[in-house]
Amino acid sequence: MEGFPDVELALMELLSPLGPTCTATDEDLSGPIIRVNRTGGPTRPWEDNATVEVACFCETRPESMALNQQVVATLNNLRGVQTEAGFIDKISNFVAPFPIPDLNPNSRMVTSTWTVTSRWQELPTQS
Repeated sequence: MEGFPDVELALMELLSPLGPTCTATDEDLSGPIIRVNRTGGPTRPWEDNATVEVACFCETRPESMALNQQVVATLNNLRGVQTEAGFIDKISNFVAPFPIPDLNPNSRMVTSTWTVTSRWQELPTQS
């Protein structure tokens, strides 16, 4: 099958050594958890430039910030990465890690935003 790789699956695979990864969370969070969501980005017939948010949840905000710094160290400027979802040409940081302002002082989410570039390709078969 041809197409663009599922960038959420690709980033979840790359980040899995840091902790559990997912694309959705519920209110009963016990960290560490790394949530990966494609939030947009332009697609051309030959290239996908996905914008992807990576949110880290830990028991405290400083722990969430430290985990997101590990995300930065893992992903920043990766090039030519093969994943089970497909080949990723480049990953670059678009917005540095920052805590999300919230009325709840116990909010522990820290996010960073990434541009994930891939080409149209023959995708691995799913078994």
